[in-house]
Amino acid sequence: MTTADIVSVQTAAENSAEDNPAHRWDTYPATEDAASMLRCYTAGVVPDLLQTAAYAHAVSAIARPASTARIQQRVEHIMRRQRILDRPDPPKLWAVIEEAVLRRPFGGTEVWRDQLDFLARAADRKHVTIQIVPDYVGGPAISAVPFTLLRFDSPDLDDVVHLSHATDTQFLCERTDLEAYYRLWDRLCVHAMPPEYTGELLAARITGH
Repeated sequence: MTTADIVSVQTAAENSAEDNPAHRWDTYPATEDAASMLRCYTAGVVPDLLQTAAYAHAVSAIARPASTARIQQRVEHIMRRQRILDRPDPPKLWAVIEEAVLRRPFGGTEVWRDQLDFLARAADRKHVTIQIVPDYVGGPAISAVPFTLLRFDSPDLDDVVHLSHATDTQFLCERTDLEAYYRLWDRLCVHAMPPEYTGELLAARITGH
């Protein structure tokens, strides 16, 4: 994705208040690929970039029922997106996840345990940071909407917020919007457990303690 492509996404975001059709383009995978840092918050499920194929299939079947072939297409799309984390120059991924997510056995016990193990291994990677928001805090009280903040290497490119709705996708890059999501992110991270506790928490879940 070129700088011009990212600028076009940002322009679409700026025009979204006028219901410009451009902001509905499914440009997120390319924008994600161009980012140097991804900061994502999810309340109900594990973030796409950290899902196993079986978990992604189970979530998609519940969230957006469709034919088996269509669901498999979605899963393959997620798996392709995850390749950015295996590049020689991967982006930094910082994910904040609700503790309740770790107790939701999408796809059954085996799929769920494999997903937790996958998260634990991901948390050990140098370019991945995972924080868990404990139940007593309640991340949805801070933000009811999952979001991703994308940052790019070029100083000429502003950060972008990506929101995914049931029927649409939206980019935000107005300064007021960015500042609002920066504040949300900071509050989530402050109330989440430090990342050094993530492995221990996941291990306890995997072993049933």
